[in-house]
Amino acid sequence: MRMGKQVAGKFSALAGLCVSLSVFGQGAFAQTGQRPPDLSAMQMPAPTPNDTLKSVEVTPDHHVRFRLWAPSATDVKLHAEGPEATPNITPQEANKYQAGVAMTKGDQGVWEAVIGPIAPGTYRYTFTVDGVSTTDPRNPLTSQSLTHSSSLYEVPGAEFLEYKAGIPHGAIATVYYDSSATGGQRRMHVYTPPGYENGTARLPVLYLLHGGGDSDDSWGTVGRAGAILDNLIAAGKAAPMIVVMPAGHISTEFHLTPGVRMGHDAFNDDLRKVVLPFIDAHYRTIADRDHRAIAGLSMGGLQALNIALDDSADFAWVGIFSSGWFPNTQKEEEDTDVAQYRVSGKPFHLFWMDAGQYDIALQNSDATVAILKKAGINVEQHQSAGFHAWNNWRDYLNLFASRLFTKSRTQ
Repeated sequence: MRMGKQVAGKFSALAGLCVSLSVFGQGAFAQTGQRPPDLSAMQMPAPTPNDTLKSVEVTPDHHVRFRLWAPSATDVKLHAEGPEATPNITPQEANKYQAGVAMTKGDQGVWEAVIGPIAPGTYRYTFTVDGVSTTDPRNPLTSQSLTHSSSLYEVPGAEFLEYKAGIPHGAIATVYYDSSATGGQRRMHVYTPPGYENGTARLPVLYLLHGGGDSDDSWGTVGRAGAILDNLIAAGKAAPMIVVMPAGHISTEFHLTPGVRMGHDAFNDDLRKVVLPFIDAHYRTIADRDHRAIAGLSMGGLQALNIALDDSADFAWVGIFSSGWFPNTQKEEEDTDVAQYRVSGKPFHLFWMDAGQYDIALQNSDATVAILKKAGINVEQHQSAGFHAWNNWRDYLNLFASRLFTKSRTQ
């Protein structure tokens, strides 16, 4: 009963405060000669189809329906990753999606398009409305690239990519640091495995690099690196490890620096001379080459390739995903990085390369493997199905990470 009186007293005090504020407000308007707003005339906006719109819907047969409410628009297109992961799709069929999928306008101003079937996985998409690109206003899930964001959708069924209930999960932190190599502040993302916060053990580190036009956010969002590592570790298929995902671009514009071969710029110094010692100083790492790996996709694969050869004393495990030297630089790379490796390089525990059957980097990858083998490097080469796309790179990370950091996983 006493508690009831106390609660009642608090409500009385609150009501009195509201009355006082109301009177104060009336007095303030009186002093300025203005009339207070007529609150009774204020109305909520009229309901629209957008209020309850389900913008992405995956059907049981893995088709995906996209919807966007844009009643005044005259032309709307869908730009979606995923068609390249359609089972048995040909390059000709995949190419038709590059310009976008025309959406159809319904009676209530809701535009719609259906694609598929799409293989299980996570993919990015945007809409173009009368020539203006936009994310999905009804979907809060996004992935950052270098100059823009995209919305995310997921086709369920790929268990190794899913954040499952009933298993421990790690964490991905956003980390800012000052770089003497590039000047100014930079950002990276760092995955720590389940239990790291309460543990004392020192752990190996994988440095995982994104592709051209993407950002340090990409591997953690569309790449699902956190879920992949959580599931591997929970199943005993990978050693607990720290995964460092740095920003591979040194500016906010994606361009090639004149006179600088792709994969050779200030990022290399940033990784080796700034990021690597920062991680060893701020995290519980095993700071030697036997417990340090580097891997990357596309542009990040070139960066990983060159850094691994230049600094084989730092990295014993290497993964190159959908990448390799361009034809016009292969001779120069062989005469510089490969020649340097022949003189002072240390053997790698694993040098793993993979590319898709229809990958734009497949020929570069094959040529690079031949150069590396000629130099005496024991390259483990793979070829998957598919294209230069995230569904392949997630598979590659899953396979590569399972090979790292224990003697049983070495060649």
